Amino acid sequence: MKIDAEMLVKFARRIIYLSFILGMLINGCNRSGKDSEQINSNETNDSTTTKAITKFLFLNEWFGKAGVYSYNLSEKKYFPVWWHPRENVVMLVYRPDNMPAYFLTAGRMGIKEKFPFFQRIKLFKISQNFSETIQIDKVKDGLQFTARWNADNNLELIYTSIDKVISSYVNQFTKVYDFYGKLIDSKIETFDIEKDGFPYLLPQRNSTISPSAKYGVSILSDSIFLKTAGNDSVSLITVMKHDLNKIDWSEDERFLIISTLNLNDESLKTKKPETSELFVYSIDADSLIGVFSGAGVKNFFTSGDLLIFDDGFGKNSRINIYNLQQHEIIDSVITKEACGLVFLPKI
Repeated sequence: MKIDAEMLVKFARRIIYLSFILGMLINGCNRSGKDSEQINSNETNDSTTTKAITKFLFLNEWFGKAGVYSYNLSEKKYFPVWWHPRENVVMLVYRPDNMPAYFLTAGRMGIKEKFPFFQRIKLFKISQNFSETIQIDKVKDGLQFTARWNADNNLELIYTSIDKVISSYVNQFTKVYDFYGKLIDSKIETFDIEKDGFPYLLPQRNSTISPSAKYGVSILSDSIFLKTAGNDSVSLITVMKHDLNKIDWSEDERFLIISTLNLNDESLKTKKPETSELFVYSIDADSLIGVFSGAGVKNFFTSGDLLIFDDGFGKNSRINIYNLQQHEIIDSVITKEACGLVFLPKI
């Protein structure tokens, strides 16, 4: 069996960097830090109601360990939600729509004998109001992992590991957790890497249709076009320099946000990496109203009139808060170390 080592290394980097999540806590360490905002309310499953957010979650590094923090938009201050001196948060899965948040911690991650590996993964869940954090699952070791929302708004944790009996077999585990963090489904798929190749944990495909189905996105080579239902004409949105990463729509479908990404770009070896782009397109104006490019990953989410995205690598990273109506960045979260929305963006 011949395995492309360079391909595996590149893939491992993406795994170390990209989408993962979920929340819960170690015994006796429900919440760390002196300044923590707490709201007493019962957690209910009502993901249909959207309210303007007053705070949001992100990852921040402190004393060499990544933790989960909350940024208060009115006070312009951030507070620790969960941080532990012996744990490292490797990915956060969060969206501001009355859903709980999740995050994953890992004892170790890296590349060994040309294969990615992880050890001691723990899955945590954070309540809707950020006041409670509990551990809901753990995985001893494996090769790759990721986590994401499925079509039913449940969390899926997916990971792979070498079979204990036949070393050429790789088992892929999928676990599904409901709104309350309860395991409701699980399955195992086995791959013979000599015959089937190495299983890749691909991210969810972007939906090119808006939630109302009024608009659609078409991609031709490096060009992105907008199509309106009932209209045969299309509008050019932009031309991408990197691979398409994510497509999303504002809640009122007046804005389209597109990100691109290339974590293998040669510019990573320079002082000014060019690894990502973020395009903000106004459907009403039929034009781009914001373009951000350069270093970083540009993970993002929208809430009301706000577009929140991370930018830059390491100590040069920040989280920008962009007002879609004002067409400008109105605030930025800048910490002493690295910060990000999904993982800590580091080179």
